[in-house]
Amino acid sequence: MLRAILIDDEELALAVLEILLLEIGGVTVVGKFLGISEALEQCADLQPDLIFLDIEMPGTNGLEAAESLLAQCSAAEIIYVTAHHQYAVEAFEANAIGYLLKPVAKDRLAKAVSRYVYLHARDAKRNGELPGKDGKDAGHAGSGKLSLKVLGSMELYNADGRLITWRTKKTKEMFAYLWHHGGTPVYRYHLIDHLWPDTAPDRAQTLFHTTLYNLRKALKSAGCPDMVVFGDERYWMRTERIASDYERLEQLMKKGCQPGDAEELFALYRGDYLEIEHYEWANSRIYDIRTTYVQCLEQALEGASGSVRERLLRKLIELEPYQEKHYDRLKQHLGN
Repeated sequence: MLRAILIDDEELALAVLEILLLEIGGVTVVGKFLGISEALEQCADLQPDLIFLDIEMPGTNGLEAAESLLAQCSAAEIIYVTAHHQYAVEAFEANAIGYLLKPVAKDRLAKAVSRYVYLHARDAKRNGELPGKDGKDAGHAGSGKLSLKVLGSMELYNADGRLITWRTKKTKEMFAYLWHHGGTPVYRYHLIDHLWPDTAPDRAQTLFHTTLYNLRKALKSAGCPDMVVFGDERYWMRTERIASDYERLEQLMKKGCQPGDAEELFALYRGDYLEIEHYEWANSRIYDIRTTYVQCLEQALEGASGSVRERLLRKLIELEPYQEKHYDRLKQHLGN
């Protein structure tokens, strides 16, 4: 049985929609609200599968309110219910799964609910998930860590080692940007400025909401539905469930690099930070990591001998090809 909440500033509209859902069957209305604030207070506890949301309400726009609602219950899907047809394009650009015009026709309502069931089953099949006892995907709770590689190129793997694919390049970049900030809240306008610097504001807002939706869906599919958090106009990522190659490299560099760490140092540093993606906002960290890594190799070199010393020197030449001292030391080593 699907769980739904209904949000509309007209009591009659709420009553009619509830009756129609009862007639269709398969949906339980767990909450009815005349305003967004009341819905936000209870949404996290109710954890609905579906949110039926009016667009034009006093002092509130449903398209903007959806963002806050999904921050509270990220596993839910939005179906807009409105008397105005002009918002349809914006609604579907924000990836709503339904757009119903008032008065709501029962057959169209049934199709919208069926669409949720279809998409839910398709996603579960793609990810090899089986329904749990409560009818939800077993993958929603997700207990294992995600594995992230950001040195060289960005690759994210779920707890089972499956590579996570991104619907768009911007979805991938938004993930990288939020993870890059390490759980620090980022204002929405900073996100938009960095990801869509040359896009008109209205278009950038639409792309932002669509990309955020796609990101949440991808993380939900990976078993981490609540990783992107929203509050006070800011977004942040819960990064504690992500183990990254950069964090491991940082651990080695902080403790002091030894010759015995060389193999792991080589394996971890496949390239510069997000080198393949080439995000401009990451440039300062690229330099910092590379500089510290070179210092780490120099430190490991002090006690190294044999093939390990040779590999360390060749890595230093790769990273700093204009530093003559690396060539001189390599010649000296090979001449011994």
